[in-house]
Amino acid sequence: MPEFLQEKITSAKVDLSYLEEIAGGSNDFIIEMIDMFLNQTPGYLNDIKKGIVEKNWKTVSEIAHKIKPTLAFMGSDSARETMALIEFNSKNLVELNKIESIFDDLHVFCLQLCENLKVTKEQLPKD
Repeated sequence: MPEFLQEKITSAKVDLSYLEEIAGGSNDFIIEMIDMFLNQTPGYLNDIKKGIVEKNWKTVSEIAHKIKPTLAFMGSDSARETMALIEFNSKNLVELNKIESIFDDLHVFCLQLCENLKVTKEQLPKD
């Protein structure tokens, strides 16, 4: 088991330092990126869950690939690494029996991250 999975993801802490760095001081850009994450992520997560249930590993792999960078933008490297594992396993058809439980934990984490991002977004002053 990869090292980053040995400790379960427990905190959906928001860390926008990378996003702040690429935003060049623009809170409007950060808000736009948070909105994009909030609008797209729940649908992507539902699509991954559906793919897992239907054992459509190609779909699981493709959507996991799409969502990985956005998790990094929101400062969650452990979630990005976990999504990368889901992508790898589903693409290479390895340890498929573990994907659902790994994803279920990640799904809960991502939903909490979305809630925390909503709060953070409201606290950001607009440009």
